[in-house]
Amino acid sequence: MPSGTVFIVDDDPAVRESVAALAEIRGVRVNAFPSAEAFLKGFDPHEPGCLVTDIRMEPGMSGIQLQAALRQRGCEIPVIVISAFANVSNAVQAMAEGAVTLLEKGCSSDQLWKAISEGLERDRVNREKRRGQAELLARFRDLTPEEVHVMERIVEGALNKVIARDMGLSLRTVEARRASVLKKVGANSVPELVRQYVELENVYGRRPAELLLGIGS
Repeated sequence: MPSGTVFIVDDDPAVRESVAALAEIRGVRVNAFPSAEAFLKGFDPHEPGCLVTDIRMEPGMSGIQLQAALRQRGCEIPVIVISAFANVSNAVQAMAEGAVTLLEKGCSSDQLWKAISEGLERDRVNREKRRGQAELLARFRDLTPEEVHVMERIVEGALNKVIARDMGLSLRTVEARRASVLKKVGANSVPELVRQYVELENVYGRRPAELLLGIGS
């Protein structure tokens, strides 16, 4: 059974009640709002879940505008868009803003629940990924500046004696810093260190030394 809250944003009370009943009967928590503005005011982005919203709501923001507002805030909650006015243009807009899918109002309960389940699962996976990335960065942030400089040379493939010569350090100092780097980042080998280093670089789009030492910030 998927976990998290199904947030419902629709100006039609009957639709809110219908979607809420669909989720609640499956044991999933629900929080419904009559407008995008009300949702944005009360939404806690740290709460796991997915969003079901209409495209056209009056008065106020549309579902597409709500998606854009969430994206601008850096909120990655999965969104299922439903509309009585579903067309290619709406679908393109909704998907461009990151919607899980766009469904027509009047779709079957199975179709809607499948989309909600996918949204909740996507949120779970995304949160686990972000948590893992944060934990990875935290491990690297434990490194001292001296260890960061040695790490940079290690991932370049330099031998300990070469690093010692180039940095004016004793071989024992380099070996100690190398061991400390591996221990702090939780790597059992240099290849594992390199893998984590590349992952960190890919996530943040910067060389880890720049990220950790504040170079260029």
